Amino acid sequence: MATDYTNEVQKLYIAYFGRPADPDGLAFWINQLQTNPAGYEMISNAFSNSPEYQMMYGGQSNREVVLDIYQNLFGRPGEQGGVDFWTARLDEGDITIGNAVIFMSQAAVQANNNDGFVYKARVGVATEFTARIDQPAEQSAYSGPAANQVAIDYVAGVRDMLSASQHMQPSQIDAVIAKIVGMPTGMGFDDMPLVA
Repeated sequence: MATDYTNEVQKLYIAYFGRPADPDGLAFWINQLQTNPAGYEMISNAFSNSPEYQMMYGGQSNREVVLDIYQNLFGRPGEQGGVDFWTARLDEGDITIGNAVIFMSQAAVQANNNDGFVYKARVGVATEFTARIDQPAEQSAYSGPAANQVAIDYVAGVRDMLSASQHMQPSQIDAVIAKIVGMPTGMGFDDMPLVA
């Protein structure tokens, strides 16, 4: 029986970008893991060199990137000690951002606290979200900064058990996907309508 790498790939999308994988990206990276099960670190490093990463984090200090990763994983600011620790390791070159994301997300998965719950719930919501992008128009629309931001905002709403349950509802996810499909193509961040 083949291993399902969906969860592993979604973990990286959440940690790096705070959003669910697009179906094509998910399939591509799953294939990479199926052909090289030890390739998780390679994929993490590829994410840290991607155009999307550069667009989101380009020009930021290591501290700013670490703070963003805390928000993506846990929906909260990083605690001073943790932020200082990861920033120092990055500044000293002990680890790459790819390593930091892996270590931070692995620690979150093992944590038996709200941080661990939020991260796992966000990955679960991302997995369901991607699975529901199953029509050609939806797949085509879920591309670019504006569509990504709608998905980022949706996942960011997962902060506790109640919000996780609400965000897992197929009708809620479908409404967000419909919003993405209804957006004009080519919208940039500056062209997006304000979300209430």
